[in-house]
Amino acid sequence: MADTKKAAGTKKTRVKPTPDKVKAQLAAAKKRVEALEQKAYAVEIEAQIQKSSIVAAYNSIKSALPKVSDLTILAAIAKAVKVPRVVVTQGDPKPRSKTSSK
Repeated sequence: MADTKKAAGTKKTRVKPTPDKVKAQLAAAKKRVEALEQKAYAVEIEAQIQKSSIVAAYNSIKSALPKVSDLTILAAIAKAVKVPRVVVTQGDPKPRSKTSSK
C-alpha cells in the first residue's frame, strides 16, 4: 500500500521577479560592495595617515589652540582640503550589552 501523505515542506512555484524588485536588489548589492570596499581600504588608509604629516599637524593645532574642540579642528581640516558635504558630529557612547556568565 502506497503512502498518500504529502511531505511537510511543499514546494512553492518560483515567481519571476519584477524589474523594480531586481533594481532594488541591485542597489542593495552595490551598498554591500561599497561597505566591503571601505573595510578593505580602512587598514591601508590608516597606515598612510600614520606615515604622513597629518597626525603631526593635528597635534600642533591642538596644542596651539587647547580650547578648540576636536570636532571643530576636524571640520576645519575637511573644509580646508575641500571635501564636499562633510559633517563631523560626536554622539553619546553606546553602552555595551551586559551579558552574564552565570
